[in-house]
Amino acid sequence: MSYVESMHAAEAQIILQIQTFLGLGLRIPMTIVSLFASEAFVIAIVPIVYWCVNRKKGAELGLLVLVSTFINLWLKQIFGWPRPFDIIPSVGLASETSYGMPSGHSQLSVVFAAYIIQFLPKKWRPLMLIGFPLLIGFSRIYLGVHFLTDVLGGYLAGSLFFILYKLGGPSIEKILQKADVRGRVILAAALSFVMNLILPKETMISGAFFGAAIGFTFAARSLAFNEKDRLKIKISRYLVGLITTGIVYVLLKSASGPINNLLGNNQENLLRFLRYALVGGWVSFGVPFLFLKVGLAHRTSV
Repeated sequence: MSYVESMHAAEAQIILQIQTFLGLGLRIPMTIVSLFASEAFVIAIVPIVYWCVNRKKGAELGLLVLVSTFINLWLKQIFGWPRPFDIIPSVGLASETSYGMPSGHSQLSVVFAAYIIQFLPKKWRPLMLIGFPLLIGFSRIYLGVHFLTDVLGGYLAGSLFFILYKLGGPSIEKILQKADVRGRVILAAALSFVMNLILPKETMISGAFFGAAIGFTFAARSLAFNEKDRLKIKISRYLVGLITTGIVYVLLKSASGPINNLLGNNQENLLRFLRYALVGGWVSFGVPFLFLKVGLAHRTSV
């Protein structure tokens, strides 16, 4: 037995002891806690910032979440470590299909908390920055889907990623400000192409990144609108945006099967890339355009 296998066997026993001590009554509460750092939940939060609070900050957060998620998937493939329920099946109070190291929920909780605290009162920032990731990490361990080392690895990956963003972000922003639309489109295409080369089967993230980056670029150029509207208007924006995005996704998803069959059942990855690119483009450009057309936003100078 290798060192890693011995470590995982010991950690799986610890998880079993935690579940035995606390009982299984926390299963539902901890499952709910985990949802608050899932990709689906965080991606649902991003439009609130982008459509209703601050367009620039929302775009930054959206791209950060996508890149962080991609890096996490890449690291999982590199490590290829199992999950606790692969060693002791009974500890699996939830199920996951990917590798365990690093924990995606833990990594995303750090990135999300570190970015979102700028919108919170100062007295709540330490609780969000420290308490939120700790609670998420514990929920993943309790549910038996991650070892402690997976959670710590997620914290480390998320912290390093956010630190690099803070250090390099200003320089990248200056470069983008100097670049014209064509240059930004080429950069987005190049980055998504690199993503596809690294993880050719994970085209969801690369597609969403490409579509969102292109949409953010054109929206910033031609769809500026007043962000200081009444709360009622902002709630209406979010609901309209969420509903129409759901409709776009369902329609594209429904069309993917017949198109894939027509092409010979071998273009699934390409169709997934295109589907999520269109969804990303709709969220970043289509929805703001719709807001202006139906009177949920008022145009201002770019």
